[in-house]
Formats: sequence, structure tokens, C-alpha cells
Amino acid sequence: MSRNTIQSAVDVSAEGRRFGISSVTHLYSGVTALNDVDFVLEQGVVHALVGENGSGKSTLVKILTGAVQPTMGTLHLGSKNVSFAMPTEAKHHGIGVVHQDYNLFPELTVAANVLGISQRPPRRRWSRMVDRAAVEEQVGRLLADLGIDVAPDVAVQELGPAERKFVEIARAMLVEPQFLILDEPTASLEPQESRHVLDLLGRLRDQGVGLAFVSHRLDEVLEIAGRITVLRDGKLVRTLDNDGVSEKEIAGLMLGEQQAEHVDNTRTVGEETKIQISGLVLRRGRRPVELEIREGEIFGLIGLLGSGAAEIVQMLGGARPFEGTLAIGGQQVTIRNPRDAVHLGIGFIPEDRKAAGLVADQSIAVNVSLPSLAQVARRGWLLYGKLLKRAHVYQESLNIRAPSAEVPVKTLSGGNQQKVMLAKWLASGSSVLAIEEPTHGVDIGAKLQVHDLLREFTARDGTILLASTDIHEVIAVCDRVGVMRHGELVNVLRREALTHQDLVVMGAGEPEKILKTLVQSGTKDQADAGGATA
Repeated sequence: MSRNTIQSAVDVSAEGRRFGISSVTHLYSGVTALNDVDFVLEQGVVHALVGENGSGKSTLVKILTGAVQPTMGTLHLGSKNVSFAMPTEAKHHGIGVVHQDYNLFPELTVAANVLGISQRPPRRRWSRMVDRAAVEEQVGRLLADLGIDVAPDVAVQELGPAERKFVEIARAMLVEPQFLILDEPTASLEPQESRHVLDLLGRLRDQGVGLAFVSHRLDEVLEIAGRITVLRDGKLVRTLDNDGVSEKEIAGLMLGEQQAEHVDNTRTVGEETKIQISGLVLRRGRRPVELEIREGEIFGLIGLLGSGAAEIVQMLGGARPFEGTLAIGGQQVTIRNPRDAVHLGIGFIPEDRKAAGLVADQSIAVNVSLPSLAQVARRGWLLYGKLLKRAHVYQESLNIRAPSAEVPVKTLSGGNQQKVMLAKWLASGSSVLAIEEPTHGVDIGAKLQVHDLLREFTARDGTILLASTDIHEVIAVCDRVGVMRHGELVNVLRREALTHQDLVVMGAGEPEKILKTLVQSGTKDQADAGGATA
């Protein structure tokens, strides 16, 4: 990238080639979040930071970016010790950050979001009004230098998820930082979209930017990172070069004594059909979806964005009207909304659990009983003692980590929020779960616990239909997998086809190849899918 595009906020010199922390400890109200941790970034190197939720990653990022000052230890830039009282000071020293959640104004243009009012946008000479043409020209040059193919005059709300992440990266690169901290930049992206973000990070690395890459996606870590630091329980486990290390090794370091994920081939599935879908047309001109799911089965749908996998799960959960013929337990039913689904004993867990699945400001206890408040009420009055007692039962049985059932759900980690979602449907007596991305945004340890909970649900004669873009997850937890493409169910794979041999294709990073390999390695389980390929 041209160093002349926009004036840098710092002097790029040999003094700033390394940035990091040494022997840092940080306490929150006496609780140790980080314990004697070292972490060093070098310009021109991608350094991945991995660990479970609660391992200390977020605290480390906050310290690096000036949002939090360490209780003990030092920050250093080159050979000099530095301290940041606030994020603007870190920015002045050449430290940029891209947060996991989007921090954009959707109705404003790309140029307005990138430059912002804090960057002193160019103004017309006489009127002193912001010169929009000059702003768009300036931001356009920056986007071109970064290799980002996004028009500066388009509204952010018209962009896709990956393009929005590009806008946030461009905004962080406006002052040409020496070091850029990226917190889960691909967490909410489809594999194909993640590919574009990783390509951009590679270009920034090649231009000499030092990158901290925080991610749960170990395949992406191994692809992009030169160095990897693993945290566990606030402590530094190990920092290693990415030289032949495997996902299994990193997972082992993250989990410690926890068991690695495995494919459960010992489960038994009932013979009775629980869910029967027929005549479901998702795309004009495409074959209707015909599908039977047995009682006690975990059936997974996998496909690219727009394949129809998520749509089927949403229809079953009542998030959108069911447009085909549906039978539950042999009885034909109609689902037009979430209320219909709940009355039929169907629980829906959406991908965006914070926005659509939970009431974040309410307590664990309230969220657990939301679909079934009548069971903890008398004559219209909520029995708070009964509400808490019920929540305590599920908090203990599902190992929901929280000080009490009265704390707001928004204070929980992603994995524990997902457990609350499961708890509320278990408490309601649901016999069917429709789930989008069961472990989206959660760490490996929580992921294993969620998978175990799904298996326990089906062991009690529950039935699950889930949609996931995580190949590892589908192979580990599902009894059968339906491969979706362009609104069609192109194949159904039986359990015996779901071996870890298929995971080898993950290295290719091409979703189409992944789906094709899954289909070719499987055995047809649906007569009318014969001859179809992904």
C-alpha cells in the first residue's frame, strides 16, 4: 500500500518493529483474567491468538488496544515501554483494532463510515461543509490500495457481510497502523466470504503490517498465521511457530485434559418417522424437497449461503411460513409462525441468539421459562420462587457457568448462552429442535458440551434438525446429513459415510469441493436423489 495515500499517525521506524506485552497480569474485582502472560507482534507477521471463551483473549486484546490498563506487567513498542490510558493513545502509537461485532452506520456510505467525523474530513473552502466528492475520492484511493473492490459512494446497508468487514478494516487502516488487532473477523461469515477476508489479511501482512488474529476457526489459523499463541484459564500455554502443527495439537493445548471431539457411532435411532417434509419448493424451477427424519435422530443440513438449508430449519421453527406439506408424528400440521411451532412441541434456536433467541437484559431464570411461563405462574401471577428453582435445575444439569440464575444472559459467554437456549426448550417439553449453526461463535470446549447436550436430547426421544456450515460439527454430531444446493436436496448421507476421512478436503478451502467430496464419499439414502452431485 502506498505510504503517501494518507498521512500516517506514527513514524514507521525500526523502533516499532515489535509490539506486545511482558509478564502481564490483570484482575477484575480480585478475579485473575490474565496471569503472567507474554504476547509479541512483529510487523509483517500474522500472530494468531487462540483459546476457549474465558481463556483471557478478550482481556489481552483490551490491554493491547488501550481499553484496559494491566494490573501488573508492561507494554512495549520496540525497545521502549509504553502505556495507553485510552484507545486513542494506542491508535496514536500505531495500534489499530477491528472488533468482532460490526460498528458501522448502515444508512451512511462506505466513505462516510471509513473517514468518519473524527478523522477531520476535507471541507469546502468557503462554506466549510464536508466535501463529499473529496471524501469519496480519498477513501476510494485507500480502498484501491488495500485491494478492496467496494464503491465508496454505496450505502453500507447494501453490502454483504464480508464487504462490511472490509469497510471496518479499511477504517482501521486509514492512519496506516503498524499493528492491527482483529478480533474474530470471520466469525459471522460463510466459508467463501471468509476466504476474501483472509486474502486481504495476507495482503496487509505482505505490506508489513503486524497482525494479531483472534479466532476459533483453527483451519483459518493454520492457513494465515505464522505464529500461534494459546491461552487457557488466563495463562500462556505455549507460543509456537506454524511449522507442521495440526488442528488436533492446537485443540489439545486449548482444552488441556478435556476430551477431543469424536464421531459417535454408537447411538441408535428409532424406526418411526417423526418429521416428514414433502413438496417443499424453495426455488422456482428446482425439485421440491422430500425428506423424512426419524424419532431420536440428529439430521444435519449443509450447504452454501442461499442453498436453502437454513430456510428449511427456519420454516420448521416457525421463523417463516412453511411452504410445503409437513407431518409431525404422522399428523399433517401447519406452521405459520413461532406460536404454531411451540404448540406442536418444536423449539427453534436461531443463529443470532442474542437478537432473536434470548432476551439479553433478562435473567437466566426468565429466559429459561419464556416459552412456558404458564408452568411457573398462578392466576396470571409469576411465581418467582418456582421460576428460580426451575432455572437452578437446568443451570446445574447443563453446567451453565454463572454466579446465579438471576444474572442477565448478556453477561454469559457464547457457549453458556447457547446452553440457556437449550434449557428453555427442554423446560418447555419440546420434542423437536430446529437449530441454525448450533455452536456459532463458541469455543471448542463449549462446542463439545453443546454436542453432548444435543445427543442427550435425542437420547430422551427428542429429534433434531440442524443447519450448519461447520463440516467438523456435522460429521461429529449428525446421524445423517442432507446436502443442499440452490434450493435442492441433492443427496442424503448415512452415518457410516460420515468419517473423518472427509475432513481432508477442508484444507482446500473451497466449499464446492467440500460438498462434492461429501457427496462422492457417501451412500445414497434417497431414491429420487440418485445421480445428483453437489
